[in-house]
Amino acid sequence: MKRITRFPILAAVGAAVVLALGMSACSKKSSGPTPPQPLGGYVSSDSVASANLIGYWPFDADGNDHKGGLTATATGSPSYSAAGVRGNSYSGSAGSYLTFTLPSGGGQYQNIGSYSESFWFKVANQDTITQGVFFMEGANTQDEFVTEIEPYMPGVAGSQDSVRIHTGFNDLNGPAYQLFVPETFDTNAVAKWVHEVITYNGGTSVFTVYQNGVPMGTSTAFSNGKYITPNPMWTDGSATTPLGPIGFNSDAPTTIIIGSWPDQLFGQSATKNTFRGQLDEFRLFNKALSQQEVAGLFLNGQAGR
Repeated sequence: MKRITRFPILAAVGAAVVLALGMSACSKKSSGPTPPQPLGGYVSSDSVASANLIGYWPFDADGNDHKGGLTATATGSPSYSAAGVRGNSYSGSAGSYLTFTLPSGGGQYQNIGSYSESFWFKVANQDTITQGVFFMEGANTQDEFVTEIEPYMPGVAGSQDSVRIHTGFNDLNGPAYQLFVPETFDTNAVAKWVHEVITYNGGTSVFTVYQNGVPMGTSTAFSNGKYITPNPMWTDGSATTPLGPIGFNSDAPTTIIIGSWPDQLFGQSATKNTFRGQLDEFRLFNKALSQQEVAGLFLNGQAGR
């Protein structure tokens, strides 16, 4: 009978051990890191249109392109020690900028068709100097891609805390006048981080500028001349011939410049028109991002991820 009474006791002890081990295993499994909650449908800035990303400058410790492999050549003394929206940032000053040599034939930029440019910027105050942010040039054409921040316009309502941005492209495959540089105002954009996205859809000829995830009105002589969004681009402003895909066959891109104008553009020295603020998380895509993708970049960047 003793033998009979011991087996239930041993069975009970064994069951308790198994239960404890099971609970321990469950406890360890459930104590792992919690996956990040999506913001705007994305878990990080890196997950937005990653298949279409062709250039990425995080500016955490250097000025290099961490996607396309372009190595920066610095002029002056740009630095990467100031805090950005994610890690560190690029800090420009008078006379400092970066240049990058593109592969022969322009690589992915030659017949890009559509594009999106995304970056964060911060300027301490308004300035009388037009400041180059991003340019791409060929052997004979210095403004194939254009992004520059200009002084506010006196007399424009709300401009005392705003910056004027010219951003666009010189489509060398275009059949008519080719320099498309729409203008927009980023309101309430001084002394704070602002997210800027520029998109052009070559299939629809629509150009859109976003500030902090919200479409902003743009104006150009080659649309209807009004500050609207989205803004269709036409070859001559007559609203009869859409501009179409961007291409640079007649002058293959050779150089990218971040933080300045190309040297001698409009007769100006590159060191005169340098960007005096901070830049962070600069991305280039070979497609026009959707508004959801733009919101994903903004919300995740705002969260530092």
